Amino acid sequence: MNHCLIPELNHPSNLAFRRHHRIVLLQRLLPVLADMLSAEQLVDVSSELEMLYWPALGRAQSPCFFEVPAFLGSVTPDQPMEPAVVFERLMALPCPPLPLDVAPVACNLERLGKQLDLSAVEQLHLLCAYLNYGGGAWPYLQLPERSQRALLAAWWATDLAAVNATLNGRLGTLRLLELPSWQNSDGTQSLCCTLAALLPMSADVVRIVSQHHATYAALLNALQQLP
Repeated sequence: MNHCLIPELNHPSNLAFRRHHRIVLLQRLLPVLADMLSAEQLVDVSSELEMLYWPALGRAQSPCFFEVPAFLGSVTPDQPMEPAVVFERLMALPCPPLPLDVAPVACNLERLGKQLDLSAVEQLHLLCAYLNYGGGAWPYLQLPERSQRALLAAWWATDLAAVNATLNGRLGTLRLLELPSWQNSDGTQSLCCTLAALLPMSADVVRIVSQHHATYAALLNALQQLP
């Protein structure tokens, strides 16, 4: 299910909520990436960030960094910016304002946090997963499992125990998030995983938390009807 099939996702207040929190959390993530990744990894991540945030970086259109087959037309690949330039420009972005009215998703995430007594880390986990629906917020970033957990701990300003608890805990049991998989398609244990794999929110949950619900009971009832 893509964005155009979830009209509530593009409600003006929800859009403003997402734009605001994406920049807030991106600017918390960038120093962590700069500190933890190798120079080679930073080049790859920087290119991904250029494709995700090209309007904010001053590009006229989404960049293409690879050769296009001749039968698709002659296109000269774009030259990637230096990672330091990309990071500097993204860190300098002004934070878009929150909507004047309370976004439905903000209300629903707050209700879930209070009624389920979610920890601050669990709430951040939910928020980062919601913001990344469709892959539009965070870089792909494939790393060993231990490194990914350490990255999340630094990003969310917490410890590994809290990260392990939320990744393996009740958010999956409650079906608010899909449990991350550390296995390959053939059943063998994977040595690496992507950042997106740790932030998996289904289209059905995205749709429900993006909708207006008059009460927490109505929100809970909608979640309980998940297929």
